[in-house]
Amino acid sequence: MIKEVDFVKKIVYSCVLVASLLSFTVGCSNLHNKESETGSSVKNVETELTKLVEVEDKLELSGMLQPIEEVILSFEVPGRIVALEKQESDNLESGDVIAGLDPSQYQINTEIAGASLEQARANLNQALNGARDQEKETAKAAFDKANAVYQKALNDLKRVEALFQAGAVSQSDYEKAQMSLSVSESDLRTAKAAYDMALEGARAELKEAALAGYKLAEENTNQAKLALEKTVLKAPFKGTVLNKLASNGQLVAAGTPVLRFGNIDLLKLTLPVPDSSIGDWKKGDTVTVSLYGQKKQGTVTNIFSATNVQTGTIGVEVTVDNKEHDWVPGQVAVCNHVTQTRKSIFLPVESIRSINGKNPYVFIISDGKSIKQEVSIGEMKDNKIQILSPLNEGTEVIISGVDDLFDGAQVKVTGGGDL
Repeated sequence: MIKEVDFVKKIVYSCVLVASLLSFTVGCSNLHNKESETGSSVKNVETELTKLVEVEDKLELSGMLQPIEEVILSFEVPGRIVALEKQESDNLESGDVIAGLDPSQYQINTEIAGASLEQARANLNQALNGARDQEKETAKAAFDKANAVYQKALNDLKRVEALFQAGAVSQSDYEKAQMSLSVSESDLRTAKAAYDMALEGARAELKEAALAGYKLAEENTNQAKLALEKTVLKAPFKGTVLNKLASNGQLVAAGTPVLRFGNIDLLKLTLPVPDSSIGDWKKGDTVTVSLYGQKKQGTVTNIFSATNVQTGTIGVEVTVDNKEHDWVPGQVAVCNHVTQTRKSIFLPVESIRSINGKNPYVFIISDGKSIKQEVSIGEMKDNKIQILSPLNEGTEVIISGVDDLFDGAQVKVTGGGDL
């Protein structure tokens, strides 16, 4: 900041020196006409009264315009693009369809999953509700038949066993009777289990298995429906198509970029503010944003929490309204931020004199005479130079006719006014 001030002062001193040299040249050309004049000659001058005017200290920075919200859109499932009709600059509402994949295979998968779900539901209902009356009657008939066969085999074995002990039947006949009883006993147990299940319902583990099968089928159906829904790409928010990154007929994998999409009703830009000046910024500050002569009012919406170690700056985010879409992302805009407002005195550059570019001074009026007054100067603005000291508001300063003035000269005010 000190170097900038020194540079400005050098420019101001140069302007003052040029003005002084021009005045010296004019004075020399008229010297022979003035040599005969006495020190009591009256000089005609114009004056103005100094007054304090507001001065704004500004920091000018540049930044690239960006959408306030931006995403790269892609499908979450693979497929071939069959409906991508949107073009760059198309404006969309949230939920509008942007593109679609061929849904044929996904529709088939959904139908298969639905059929599996229906079968699983039927199995679960049977396990939970038990057998129907007809199934119970059938199971009872099978049990009664198996029991009758078993009782006959048991009686036959007793009879054959008695005959075998009496030596009336062979060993082979005895063993056949034993085998018949064993088989009939096994069949009876099976029939009884089936009959009991028909009466009591499925066992707990069978019910759990049926329930697990149903839940799995239900999840598969939901996944198939979700995959089918994902063949349609929709706008996630109100915005504008910025770039098309794919085309109709293209086979894409999940995650392949299809569109660059953003909200440009509001633009943002990040300004690299020197860390030494960050104290002059706060959220809500107004910033003048300029682009090719057009100006808009921006607002400071965020101040980053960390310094860029490479540049020594802190990012400040500024947003600017862009409902007309007359500014586009990627353009570089200039921002002016008023960091301080103060009051100071300014005088026309031609009213200030300097010797060899140093010790600037002005002439003020006191008792009809010109009084040389050295001044300390600051910045130059609109062909006027800032007076830092020692002039006060209301001082009458000579602004015209100073070419051949000297300290103590008699003067006559012929014109002028307030600054």
